[in-house]
Amino acid sequence: MKQSTKENRPARWEKTRARIMAHGERVFRERGFRKVTVEELCADMGMSKRTFYRHFPDRDSLVLAVLAETASGHMTSIVENLTSDRPVDQVFRNHFDLLIHNVFARLSTHLMADIQIHMPEVWARIDQFRTGVVGIITDLLRRGQREGSIRRDVDPNVAGKLVQGVMTHLANPQFLLDQGLSFDQFASTFERLLLHGVLTQRNGE
Repeated sequence: MKQSTKENRPARWEKTRARIMAHGERVFRERGFRKVTVEELCADMGMSKRTFYRHFPDRDSLVLAVLAETASGHMTSIVENLTSDRPVDQVFRNHFDLLIHNVFARLSTHLMADIQIHMPEVWARIDQFRTGVVGIITDLLRRGQREGSIRRDVDPNVAGKLVQGVMTHLANPQFLLDQGLSFDQFASTFERLLLHGVLTQRNGE
């Protein structure tokens, strides 16, 4: 027996929302969102603005939904990895693997630079999370020294402050955008510099 229109509505609603989210993610990743309008998004999808507004009250709500879907689950994975009891050298490698292949594969400097400038309260929460990660990394360096995987001549406190400086000034969306660099380019290079700098020779590659 054919299902009623009312019973079909949730599945169609979710499918349409997912379509808007997927399109928004692609456009925002390529161009940021500052100059992207609802009219343009709808025209690209062959969708009426009325349909769009059934799912999102405005463009910025779509931006936040894309960011939440992209980042929230990965943030949990990042914290779980950094606070795990795995060997420290493995934790660091897993950390950069998560960043490069999971987070930065879906977020761009264009999108994050626009968030930094036009959604400062959202950027403040992201930056707070990054600062917390740096604190965990400092503790990991201490544990790694006890394990023998981190060089003993590296001062964890100084290294942590240097990493914080790098995160604040170099892993800055606008700085990377101005330099023509992507987040994954930054992360992959920083991984090599950090790991080759702090790991003991037997753990280095």
